[in-house]
Amino acid sequence: MTNTQNVTELQPRMTREQLIDAARKAAPLLPPAYCGIMKELANRLDYTSVALCEAMAQRKELAAQNATLREDVASWAKECDRIVERLTKTRTNMHLLEAQRELRELSPIVISQNNEVAL
Repeated sequence: MTNTQNVTELQPRMTREQLIDAARKAAPLLPPAYCGIMKELANRLDYTSVALCEAMAQRKELAAQNATLREDVASWAKECDRIVERLTKTRTNMHLLEAQRELRELSPIVISQNNEVAL
């Protein structure tokens, strides 16, 4: 970025990396009072982005673990119903129904195809 380059020459939509890079390149061209602020903004955006990406990866992993645990709860409930049926000689699904009811009350986490996490 040169002294003669106008702000209007910047892309209308930049990626996060492009914006951080442009801010760091523009900082030395600004008056000293604004140079430090621009560098600090670029650094904070960079740190925040890294933290956000890490948090999203952790959330995605936890959502997968959550789905596995939900499947395990349903499987154990079915097994409990089989044991009760074997002992009482009457068909039952009370454990499965109760497990499904309680799992419905929990807020599900859904991960879309774009790796976005939603509640």
